[in-house]
Amino acid sequence: MRTAAELRAALAAPAPRLIKVRGVIDVRADCATYATDGYTLAGYLAAYDPAVWGRDTEPSGPLEDARAASARRQAEAISFAVGSDTTIVGDGKGAGITGASIRIHGATNVIIRNLTFRDTRDCFPQWDPTDGATGNWNSDYDAVSLNRATNVWVDHNTFTDQPFPDSAAPEHFGRPFQQHDGSLDMTNGTDLVTASYNLFSDHGKTMLIGSSNTSTTDPGKLRISVHHNVFRNVEERLPRVRFGQVHVYNNLYEPGPTFTYAWGVGVQSKLYVENNYVKLAGGGAVEDLIYNWGGTAITEVGTLVDGQPVDVLDAFNAANPTAQLAGDAGWTPQFTLGLEATSRVKNLKAGAQQRERYHVAKGTDFDTVQAAIDAAPPGTTITIGKGVYREVVRVPATKPDLTLKGSTGTARDVVIDYDNANGTKKPDGTTYGTTGSATATIEADGFTARDLTFSNSFDRAAHPEITNTQAVAVKATGDRQYYDRVRFLGHQDTLYADTRAVGTKARQYYRGSEIVGDVDFIFGRATAVFDQVTIRALDRGGDPNGYLTAASTRRDNPHGFLIMNSTILSDAPAGTYYLGRPWHPGGDPDAIASVVIRDTKLPAAVKTAPWTDMSGFSWRDARFAEFRNSGPGATPGADRPQLTHDQASQHTLRAYLGDWNPA
Repeated sequence: MRTAAELRAALAAPAPRLIKVRGVIDVRADCATYATDGYTLAGYLAAYDPAVWGRDTEPSGPLEDARAASARRQAEAISFAVGSDTTIVGDGKGAGITGASIRIHGATNVIIRNLTFRDTRDCFPQWDPTDGATGNWNSDYDAVSLNRATNVWVDHNTFTDQPFPDSAAPEHFGRPFQQHDGSLDMTNGTDLVTASYNLFSDHGKTMLIGSSNTSTTDPGKLRISVHHNVFRNVEERLPRVRFGQVHVYNNLYEPGPTFTYAWGVGVQSKLYVENNYVKLAGGGAVEDLIYNWGGTAITEVGTLVDGQPVDVLDAFNAANPTAQLAGDAGWTPQFTLGLEATSRVKNLKAGAQQRERYHVAKGTDFDTVQAAIDAAPPGTTITIGKGVYREVVRVPATKPDLTLKGSTGTARDVVIDYDNANGTKKPDGTTYGTTGSATATIEADGFTARDLTFSNSFDRAAHPEITNTQAVAVKATGDRQYYDRVRFLGHQDTLYADTRAVGTKARQYYRGSEIVGDVDFIFGRATAVFDQVTIRALDRGGDPNGYLTAASTRRDNPHGFLIMNSTILSDAPAGTYYLGRPWHPGGDPDAIASVVIRDTKLPAAVKTAPWTDMSGFSWRDARFAEFRNSGPGATPGADRPQLTHDQASQHTLRAYLGDWNPA
């Protein structure tokens, strides 16, 4: 399975089912897609601000109803029901499901294995001012939810909130705007479950076992083993247990700075915690490993904290004289095959299979980016250390599914740069041409770049002898290329979003990125979506100052460039920039440019008639349009084609990318 539709179809097929997930199925969409009945976050915040609503009652009324209706729409889109006798397994390295809630409800005999679950995010958390002393935001949707489930094995998976952990979320009403619920929750009489060799990272409420303190379905059930898992930079519920007879053994705990507790001892719980290894260098104290949620006892034996044997229960009781716990949970596990000495899990490896990883920086695997690319098998992640890499880079078509990733998470820190231009001479006396000037040429399908900068630093002023000044930072020709938080720096012809050859197609997604230039600096025939990007149009000191786009979309392709939810900035004088012109390479009459700019803020530098002719071809014959733009440069005019709402529905992320879900 590669798409959400294929996964739904497979889950609906007759049992037994063996479902293999290849690549990443991403079901996320912009939260505005689900919003209904007038819901907006700004409106919700205004209506239920404690200064207005108070702190004594939960929200009610039209906006709370709209929030609930919007949440139901999201639930329909992201929830996947798993029936009995089903195995879902990641097929190879890097397989996963992003943004989904996998629901094993009322099912038996289910295996979930070798999958990375990312960012199951609630677009519509509910504010509850009565939750605790200061109120809380509460979200829905577990990554994997077990409800009335029996005989389930969750093994060798990775659970993470990245790239949008709640720890990086804003605060509203003085409380974190929590958008993630559980990673793996087991409730309502779930029974006979094993969770093994999973990696839980960058999450808050990680694993809840048991429904409520008054449950009538949980007593006598919730017999669960939690073993050989890694809990890294997680906050609480590792696990939190009500009623359950739960054996927690041979796990590795690596708390982070927001750690609250590990083992939550709830009502009538029978937690047997054995031979676990804890590393407290990242945060937390020994007494914080246990929390009393209304329980009476816990068996805790064999714990090593930073290599030393520690009686965690004694430390907890000493620090919490009014919440004492006895040291006998009232049972002894009978099935202990695989139980190891605690010291053997100090460096435990767990989680789903990930792509192979190489590192680039002085003193690491490779000194240059190209050397790492040359050595890497398909599917490798190459992490590039902080610095400027002065080289020309090529990712050939024979290296599909490579990832280039900046090591710091900040694109400015990791720069791949060169300064060839169209007219720069090669050693043999010929010139590079526009294509040959590229600092990076990316031909491979499935390529991902994240948190780095591609630059062409050719300096026109320093080379007055060169009149052909096109200087490409990136030429991208492969299908399914994803550029996430990437900077593209240049002047003329910065980003060449193209295909491998005339008559071929390529889908490219540019998200949260920055593109800088002046003349035709986004150009080519690819189907390319620019989502939440910043486009910076430089001031050349003339009129026109430049042109943002020069698309050469093929006539039979309805989807060229889509710029959406973005911001265009410029210091150029008002009315000196064109949004684009139609490029017909070599006079090709079948290159009919398609550019749609929607829901984007435009600067005053944009001309009131923002489209213009090129090389004798009229812009009126191209497919140029705008929709719902804003800002001083979005002034309506006769020479500004606007889409209707019906037409705009054909120019969306999903319409352009089709069955490809970048993640």
